[in-house]
Amino acid sequence: MTAVRWGVLTTARIAQDRFLPAMQKARNAVASAISSPNGRAAEVAARFGIPAVYESHDELLADPNIEAVYLPFPNGLHAGWIIAAAEAGKDVLCEKPLVGSLADYSRAVEACEQNNVTLMEAFMYRFHPQHQKVREFINSGRIGQIVSMHARFHFVMNRTPGEVRLQTGLEGGAINDVGCYAIDIMNMVMGRAPSSVFAKGTSPTDTVETTVAGILDYDGVIGTFDCGFEGPRTHTLQIIGTEGHITLDRAFDPDPGDAARVTVSLRDGRSEIFDIVEDQFKVEIERFSTWVRNPGHDVVHRELTEQNLAVRLAAHESRASGLPAAIRAVQPFEHHRLLQEQ
Repeated sequence: MTAVRWGVLTTARIAQDRFLPAMQKARNAVASAISSPNGRAAEVAARFGIPAVYESHDELLADPNIEAVYLPFPNGLHAGWIIAAAEAGKDVLCEKPLVGSLADYSRAVEACEQNNVTLMEAFMYRFHPQHQKVREFINSGRIGQIVSMHARFHFVMNRTPGEVRLQTGLEGGAINDVGCYAIDIMNMVMGRAPSSVFAKGTSPTDTVETTVAGILDYDGVIGTFDCGFEGPRTHTLQIIGTEGHITLDRAFDPDPGDAARVTVSLRDGRSEIFDIVEDQFKVEIERFSTWVRNPGHDVVHRELTEQNLAVRLAAHESRASGLPAAIRAVQPFEHHRLLQEQ
């Protein structure tokens, strides 16, 4: 298979620190263009051997050589650039969370379906083999029936002027930035969304929530999470079963070359430890590039994307009201239909 030719829109930190280094290791993908209006694209291109540099994203999207694009924009800009990329005929890998509203989800999905391009939310953690190991233990019954789960993701944010994750207009805040991981992984473990969520958060900046805790009710299984921008970096998952529990010490973002540890502890006192090394960004890029060469998908991981959006919307509703909020299933074009009926 010939390598898929990628374009990267913006010189965002995640593109430089994780995506482009992983792209250099990918077997079926190559970074062919990068764009940025801030004048930094040429320097980044030189560092990563990217041949084409554009001062505007529209110019990159117009390049017929580019087959797929990576969009690491601030959350609130995702929908617009997904649509622009789809209309340019590019397959789209967009950073998480894909969008923050039902309206934007409908618009983005519709644009990709009309233009026959693949769209995926870039939850890179899903591609780390530690989660395959977790699924094997659950499916084999090693820990019995799942009783509860707890996920957490914290880091200390540099509060630089203009920090996009602290801006409501760009859909910032702890729920969208790191809570989305905790929500997503519990939905992935359970294979479904919860029926309700109860979320509480703090907002010392009076703009967005910077620390959040929540309870997800999976009708017989309770999932809890906490996340935020105030505490030392930690990203863990624990799954409690009737016969044992599974613990992940780096559930979401182990550094390249560092082992992610999966620990299985059983009721009889036995335990097993597995240290797994993989660059999940590389796996994500290779998998998506394979899908580009084998089209026919609509939204890859569509159910997980829709479940995540539904829970985040309910979590925001619960935090605002102080009460539990029911999870309402996301239908891609329901928002458009309701508007037409009004």
